[in-house]
Amino acid sequence: MAGGRAGSLKDPDVAELFFKDDPEKLFSDLREIGHGSFGAVYFARDVRNSEVVAIKKMSYSGKQSNEKWQDIIKEVRFLQKLRHPNTIQYRGCYLREHTAWLVMEYCLGSASDLLEGK
Repeated sequence: MAGGRAGSLKDPDVAELFFKDDPEKLFSDLREIGHGSFGAVYFARDVRNSEVVAIKKMSYSGKQSNEKWQDIIKEVRFLQKLRHPNTIQYRGCYLREHTAWLVMEYCLGSASDLLEGK
C-alpha cells in the first residue's frame, strides 16, 4: 500500500474520508447527550447554517490505537454508503487531536426508545 501502513492518512483513499476543516470552528453549543464504550455523543450546532447535529467523538489514541483507527475508517466508509430516507443522515467526519468527530443528523430519542415503544 502506498504511504505506509494500512489506513494511513497519506493514502488518498483514506484521506478523502475526512474533511480537512477544524471541527471546533464549525460546531458550537456542544453538550454531551450520551456516552458509551466508543466515546461520547454530543448535541451541537453547525455555525455555517445553524443546523442542529449529533456528533460522535471517537478517540483513536492510547491502547489499541490502530484497531480504533481501523474501526473509524470502517464506520465512515459504511456511513458514506448509507443512503435511505429512514436512516439518520451522515454529514461528514473531521479529525482533531487524535479524535474523530462523526457528524450526523440530530434526532430526538434513541434506538432503545424505539425498541421500548416510547
